[in-house]
Amino acid sequence: MAVYSSIWNADDWATQGGRVKTDWSHAPFEATFREVRVDGCAWAGNATDGDAAEARRCSESSWGKEGRYWWKEKEMSELSVHQSHQLVWARAHHLVYDYCVDTDRFPVQPPECAGR
Repeated sequence: MAVYSSIWNADDWATQGGRVKTDWSHAPFEATFREVRVDGCAWAGNATDGDAAEARRCSESSWGKEGRYWWKEKEMSELSVHQSHQLVWARAHHLVYDYCVDTDRFPVQPPECAGR
């Protein structure tokens, strides 16, 4: 298993409308991941069989007999009041770009932005 990430030049739109430019003289850029933990459901089929039953097993169960899909627990479905306050603070102090409010680039709001 591997974890990959990418960087691309989005100076014209993703950096406060182009006000903040990437300093490419520092390239190549390096990212380090620490204490990465990935949970998931092991796929028992093969990559080409498109096994719908296997997809249901992973998405609809509580991890079979073990019941370890922590992301399906009730407390993972919504933020607590404290977590909501933390999110508001983080957005106010650290958010640089939000494509959900970028009507120049997205005249029609992307579906995942509805209700935010």
